[in-house]
Amino acid sequence: MFNIIIFLIGAGIMFYMAWRSWSRRRKLMTRGEKVEAAVAGTVQSRDGKAYLLEFTTAGGTHRLHYPKSAKGRELAQGAVVTLYYNPDDPAEMYVEGDKSVLGAEVLYVVLGIVLLVLMAGIVR
Repeated sequence: MFNIIIFLIGAGIMFYMAWRSWSRRRKLMTRGEKVEAAVAGTVQSRDGKAYLLEFTTAGGTHRLHYPKSAKGRELAQGAVVTLYYNPDDPAEMYVEGDKSVLGAEVLYVVLGIVLLVLMAGIVR
C-alpha cells in the first residue's frame, strides 16, 4: 500500500509540474507583453549561459537574460525573436517557439504516466 501512495504522489507531482509550466506559459502569452526582441549576444548569468535580449517599449530600452538551453537551437546575434514577458516582473518571460520549455512539459507528463503504469503493475 505504501508503494502505491508513493507512486501516486510522484505522478501527481509530475502532472502538477507540467500543468504549472503550461499555465505560466499560457498566462504570459495571453496577459503578458508581446515584443520583438533582438539577440544582442550571450552572457554568463548566475544560472549559466544566457542570451541577452534587447527591445524597446514606451518605457525605454530593456535588456533581459534568457537562459540558453544546452540542446536547444542556437540564436544568432542579431536574430529577432518574439518575446512574451511580464512587465511587473521582466524575469518572467518566454521566447515563442522555445522547444526546451515544451520538451520539459512533455517530459513531466510522460514521467507521470510511467509512474502510473508502474503503480498499476504493483497493484496486480
